[in-house]
Amino acid sequence: MSLSSKRLKRLIRQRELAELVQRRELAEALALRQRRAAALAEAQASREALLATEPPAGPLDIADALAAAAYLRRLERDIAAREAALAHSEEDVAEERAVLMERRRDRRALELLLERSRAHERLERSRAAARLLDDLVAARWRTKPAPEVRP
Repeated sequence: MSLSSKRLKRLIRQRELAELVQRRELAEALALRQRRAAALAEAQASREALLATEPPAGPLDIADALAAAAYLRRLERDIAAREAALAHSEEDVAEERAVLMERRRDRRALELLLERSRAHERLERSRAAARLLDDLVAARWRTKPAPEVRP
């Protein structure tokens, strides 16, 4: 089935809009990944700060030690959860990029098809113009009187 140039233009415009929507979705996925990476870095910095603190001089308070250990466990769970969320975001970004690339390929294929269609139309018009010109020349040649021959 051959598509008209007008139909191809509409399809290209529709694909451009779909590509624009996909670009926005990719931007949102990238922003989410960035936020999750920042949250992970913050949690890791908190853990490093807790591990770097020196115990107070003097007697050790058991309640403080238990609280610090509980806080460290909570930080470890938080870091693990944030790493999983960041990995999920990485997968989402990869998916969105793949979909965007597919949409770009689709749009570009339609654009190439439109260019070929236009080239074919130009060729057909030039052929039709050449045929018309040939017909006009042939008609003029047939109607031209033969020159008289004088002895």
